[in-house]
Amino acid sequence: MSQGPWGKSREHIAGLAFTPVQLRGAFRGPFAALVNSSLALLEDEGRPAREAGAIAAQRQRLFRRLQQGEHAVLLGTGPSFAGHAQWVKEGPALRLRELRIAPARRREGLGAALLSWLLQTYPNMPVHVQVLAPNRAGHAFWEAQRHLHPQLCLEVVESAPPLG
Repeated sequence: MSQGPWGKSREHIAGLAFTPVQLRGAFRGPFAALVNSSLALLEDEGRPAREAGAIAAQRQRLFRRLQQGEHAVLLGTGPSFAGHAQWVKEGPALRLRELRIAPARRREGLGAALLSWLLQTYPNMPVHVQVLAPNRAGHAFWEAQRHLHPQLCLEVVESAPPLG
């Protein structure tokens, strides 16, 4: 195992470290980085959680999701943070709940590397993704990926799903 930005990384693909987020030592280390990245995703979507209560609620949501079997990894390259991904198995498929690549790291192939890793890790399982209609760059990215990976199911939605 090699070192990633937050400790031991399970895997590296194309120089991208995948550090699993587990509940052991919750609220510190990788879990804290997941919370911060997820809060940044809400900000990107125009749903900022800036008050202490909203931040605590997001922390509890993420904790509960992981308790219920959702998976999460932090993405990094060397000592540098790149983002996070969260997904859940739903029957014979995966639902990518969140994918955030830090703005300074976008357009480096990191999202494509994450998708390839998911498809290799869960062979023969379709991956369902929702993208917000106003997110033109995200929509273009997922459309291109759908052409490369027929097991990718893309849904364009008008508004972000409720937090839960």
